[in-house]
Amino acid sequence: MGYLMLLHELGLDYTWSTYASEGGNFGFFTSMDMAKRLNYKIYAEAKRLGVKWILGGECGHMWRVLNQYMDTWNGPADFLEEPVSPITGTKFENAKSTKMVHITEFTADLIKHDKLKFDKSRNDHLNITFHDSCNTARGMGIFDEPRYIIRNTCNNFFEMSDDETREKTFCCGSGSGLNAGENMELRMRGGMPRGHAVKKVQEKYGVNMLANICAIDRAVLPPLMDYWAPGVDVCGTHELLANALIMKGETKRTQDLRLEDLPGVEDDDDEENNEEGEE
Repeated sequence: MGYLMLLHELGLDYTWSTYASEGGNFGFFTSMDMAKRLNYKIYAEAKRLGVKWILGGECGHMWRVLNQYMDTWNGPADFLEEPVSPITGTKFENAKSTKMVHITEFTADLIKHDKLKFDKSRNDHLNITFHDSCNTARGMGIFDEPRYIIRNTCNNFFEMSDDETREKTFCCGSGSGLNAGENMELRMRGGMPRGHAVKKVQEKYGVNMLANICAIDRAVLPPLMDYWAPGVDVCGTHELLANALIMKGETKRTQDLRLEDLPGVEDDDDEENNEEGEE
């Protein structure tokens, strides 16, 4: 939903393929041949649709596969253009070969060029920390873009300690496939280091939300948080962005993307009711 709100606000001409809507490559857990075949559908669909370049979402091992193998497996993607933002004109030279841009790179560039407006107070009910998912962080070096998005859309952001973030992040077990199964003991043991790191910022700063840019992490981290750091929820960066995004012609926003009341809404309603009562 956060992606759709962003793209709608920008007024972009985009398409969302039903054939290649899922970039997650579970073939990477079984064989190189299967991973290659699953990866190919992204280029095949881009070619069929006649798009200029590809914008990829918040997924961990999709990007590990893309960053390390896509160009040699299924490239070169000569039928696509070198990605250039239609809003800012920024040329994504790091995607010159694969022709695919990470959504956080795209969005951070928009924010840097003041193309979006935000009301950060809409996220004031959240004390946020960020988990560097292994595949996108150590696997391909995306450290700063998601943090830049969070800092520009939220007032309450707290980093875990330096020896538990960025290149030194403990794997939570999710992207490796450990936490995708139903062996709960293995899941809790594999995620213990990450759980302890989150517990420390929860106790120190009152953190109640763990953001990340990996779909599998978002799927499997909630029970891990319930076990090691009860009270901490899990979200993606573009959920936070969508909460804060001020859209053209929007009506008064009273709920976030989880349909929970935004901070101060009840107070505003009470004031309005009191004014009506006085009249």
